[in-house]
Amino acid sequence: MQLEFDFGLETVKPAPPAPVILPYFAKPKTDNQRLLNYQYDYKVNGNKAALTTMYGLGYKVALKFIRTQAKKNFAVASLDESVKQEKAHNAIVYMVSRFLKVKDFAIEKSFTAYLYLRVEHELFYRRKVDGIVDFVDWDNINEGKIDNDNV
Repeated sequence: MQLEFDFGLETVKPAPPAPVILPYFAKPKTDNQRLLNYQYDYKVNGNKAALTTMYGLGYKVALKFIRTQAKKNFAVASLDESVKQEKAHNAIVYMVSRFLKVKDFAIEKSFTAYLYLRVEHELFYRRKVDGIVDFVDWDNINEGKIDNDNV
């Protein structure tokens, strides 16, 4: 929609975003540097296999974060090992999917810090509906162990 009068307002075009300079390490020493190199290999060289290796290393790092968190938090420690593995999987899959879905997505400094935040989200984020819904085992209902009228 165009106005009839200008009212003295100037339309300012936003400056184009500055190009992101992706870090690369010739001899990576840490998991963070390796993960950033996989990002570089995927974004700059177009190597899709780099995402697979990124997933493998990212999964191990995410699982380390979860196990470290379990030492400090009883709720995390009491999670079944398969649940911990699922949460580590979800955290790194989220990040890999960001590379696939968002063209300009890139991590400039710390891949492991971003992964840590995603692990925290997987461990502690709770939707409002999760607090309302009470899940029961359907087999117990069918076998009469749970009163159907109170479900």
